[in-house]
Amino acid sequence: MPNIKSAKKRVEVSEKNRAVNRSYKTELATALKKYNAAVSKGDAELVKKLYPVTVSLIDESVTRGVIHKNKADRKKADVSSKYIAVATKAKKPAKAAEPKKEVATEEIKPEAEEKPAKKPATKTTKTATKTTKAATKTTKATTEERPKTTRAKKTTETK
Repeated sequence: MPNIKSAKKRVEVSEKNRAVNRSYKTELATALKKYNAAVSKGDAELVKKLYPVTVSLIDESVTRGVIHKNKADRKKADVSSKYIAVATKAKKPAKAAEPKKEVATEEIKPEAEEKPAKKPATKTTKTATKTTKAATKTTKATTEERPKTTRAKKTTETK
């Protein structure tokens, strides 16, 4: 228990704020439960009515500082995805389940296997290897002929 007068007041204020925030959180949780119950029933009319109310409660709780913005974004995404699922289900008429038709598959008979023809060695490949060998020889020769340069150290004069 705090001994200082201002700390005692702070405890009282924080208890009041805790009670208020708790009521906001329960209000939000109740709204989400009602919405989820309507979704599970598949009642499209009720879901359409509850959707804007639920989203606005989520936004209000963020502005009041009851929940974090990222949590609110997750809740809104969850609510909207459920809304879309119910809305698309309500638009499409339910079709009677039709038996699946078996697709006739033909057996593929392997034809005479074709062997890949061997490629004859051409002159272009031989000349290409010769030119690459010659190019490596020339690069080695040019690097050996280059004089080695060293960096001169800069001297700084201090005054």
